[in-house]
Amino acid sequence: MSMGEGLWVAGHQIHRLRQGWGPELVAAFTDEMLRAQHVSAATVYGEGAGDDTWVQYSLEGPERVVSQRLSLLGYTRAATISFLNELLHADRLAWGIPSFLKAERQRQEVERTLLESSTADDWIAAIAAGPDGQSPHVPGGFAWFLRLVDDTEPGFALQAVLMALPDAEVMFILDADDPDLVGENSELNTMCVDALAQIHEASAAHAPVIVLTEGSSDVAILEPALALLYPHLTDLVRFMDYANNAQGGAGSLVTTIRAFAAAGVANPVIALFDNDTAATDALRPLTRDSSLPSSIKVLRYPPIELASRYPTLGPPTEEAPVGRISAADVNGLAGSIELYLGEDVLRSPDGALRPVQWSSYSKGSKQYHGEVTDKRDIQAAYQRKLVKAQGNPELVNEQDWTGVRAILDVIIHAFD
Repeated sequence: MSMGEGLWVAGHQIHRLRQGWGPELVAAFTDEMLRAQHVSAATVYGEGAGDDTWVQYSLEGPERVVSQRLSLLGYTRAATISFLNELLHADRLAWGIPSFLKAERQRQEVERTLLESSTADDWIAAIAAGPDGQSPHVPGGFAWFLRLVDDTEPGFALQAVLMALPDAEVMFILDADDPDLVGENSELNTMCVDALAQIHEASAAHAPVIVLTEGSSDVAILEPALALLYPHLTDLVRFMDYANNAQGGAGSLVTTIRAFAAAGVANPVIALFDNDTAATDALRPLTRDSSLPSSIKVLRYPPIELASRYPTLGPPTEEAPVGRISAADVNGLAGSIELYLGEDVLRSPDGALRPVQWSSYSKGSKQYHGEVTDKRDIQAAYQRKLVKAQGNPELVNEQDWTGVRAILDVIIHAFD
């Protein structure tokens, strides 16, 4: 099978890119994905093309990386669902034109009827089912549904197929060239970085996502964690710089959100609050504010299983002069970032989880506020774990990054 220019997923050509491609598609890949391999002319152009050898250039990467980058570039899953539904509707209108040929008219009637009842979910299910041996001209088959996205917006076409075929390999075949010219295409080595720079210059809608947090400690934890766990996304996410003594805390973050909204900051902005009572109190007036633009997402650290039954230290009583340890669900009450750093750093030298200590009661939220004890020790243990993982990334699989991943996934999918 010849593999000419275009987008290929799991060995299937999904888009021939006959109208070319823009920087948005190239930026979904990274420069490290560039491949150059010697192939026969027949591989590139099909049978009968001769025995010449060419060098074929391509960008190749896993579905997870490409799909996540597409999402942060604006090709979110929600937008892709809308794209598919609009595509099916547009094709119903376009293909519903009567034909003077009886056979052709009958085929169009079958297609129109099928499209009339089809949704984005149906399209995804058909692609996920895989090849069925049917011709692209047979309505309802894998090839027929796949043909619908050819010659559409390639970014959405690619994301749509990746939603149907998770874990597939993606190949973006760019060009084939004479072997004697290898080395003269040096611009290919930085084409993805250059494409992203072009997007940033041309459209603020594709600018990096800005992440605001409650303070510098959150940034010191999340920024290097993103580089460790999702290195392919670091050029698409920017964390608030607290180097100039920017104020911290939930109240200050609310003030910053209002300032960003008033200034009309074009970048997508994610404001991440702790999962605690202080954040609930600070967010109360903001939840009644409908003036925030859609480019600003106000979110919180997500609930995690570890916090659903976590040791807490209550106030002293006659029976327990130093307080009593009891398990409680501290999600929404004491979920500062330290609680997300992993069970391996939350445990003290004796093996016990460092407890949450209840500190105050909020009349406004009608709930208690708490903080995990020994925050400095927890942060120091996390930094040691981080340094080890940076030196040997394979250690990530042996360490507990569940909580940190949960927060980073909130960032990645904030606009889905």
